[in-house]
Amino acid sequence: MFLVDLVLITISMVIVYSDIKERKISNRLNLAVLACCLLIAYENKSIELHILRGFIVVFFGMFLFSLGIIGAGDVKLFSAYALIIDSQFWLLTLVSITFVGGFVAIFILLKSKFLKSSRIRGVPYGFPIVVSSLFFIHLSAIS
Repeated sequence: MFLVDLVLITISMVIVYSDIKERKISNRLNLAVLACCLLIAYENKSIELHILRGFIVVFFGMFLFSLGIIGAGDVKLFSAYALIIDSQFWLLTLVSITFVGGFVAIFILLKSKFLKSSRIRGVPYGFPIVVSSLFFIHLSAIS
C-alpha cells in the first residue's frame, strides 16, 4: 500500500511540474494516476470507489473545457482522483481546489504586474487539484 501511495505522490509532483512549465498534463500521467487510485481503492477496503462521481466530473469538466474555462488534462486528472475521495470530503475538496486555484491566479497576476509581463498563459490548475485531492484522499483513507 505504501508503495502505491508513494508512486501516486511522485506522479502527482511530475504533473504539477509539467503543468507549471508547459501548461499541459499528459494522458500517460493521467492514466498512471487512475491506475494508482484504482489500486489504492482495491488495497484499502475502507475506501469506496465512486465511479458515478468520476463520470460526473468528466461530463461537467468537458462542458467547462468546451467553454475554455479549464483544460482537458485537469478534468481527466480530477476525475481520477475523484474516484477515491470520500463523500464526506467531496464538497471540501471542491472548495479547496477553488481557493488554492484563486491564490495561484492572484500570484500569477501579481508576478506578471511586477515583471511587467503581459503574457499570461492561464492558471496551472494541476497544482490546486493535486494538493487538494491528495490531502482529501489521505483523509478518506484514515477516516
